Amino acid sequence: MLRRAMVVWVLGLVTVVPYATWYLLFHAPRSQYAVLITLVLFWIFGYWGIVGPLLGAIKVRKVFRAIEQARSSEDLLKTLQSTEAREAAIEFIAMENHIPKFLATRVYDLLVKRLSMRSAPRTSTIHASKR
Repeated sequence: MLRRAMVVWVLGLVTVVPYATWYLLFHAPRSQYAVLITLVLFWIFGYWGIVGPLLGAIKVRKVFRAIEQARSSEDLLKTLQSTEAREAAIEFIAMENHIPKFLATRVYDLLVKRLSMRSAPRTSTIHASKR
């Protein structure tokens, strides 16, 4: 989805922005100035302010749906280890705790490690008795 959004932005940047600027400078009546200026500035600077959070929300929703549909702890672990879940969880941990992303990555890795240790079958250890 990010690629599609980038393609739309680039296409708008090479088509809508130049045409709107040309029309604004040479043919637009005074009543259209505000709309055309706003369109050009929004497309250059504001597009990602709208599209970025929408893409993030779609990514998080997809991850939560996959978590809801997990039938077993192995499925849950697979879902949590997917790249989308990893990115979404790291961003969430960093944002909520006001920490850098490299620390959030460390926290996430420790969480997944602990979950994988819990889901692994436990083997009994034989302790040597004292003589």
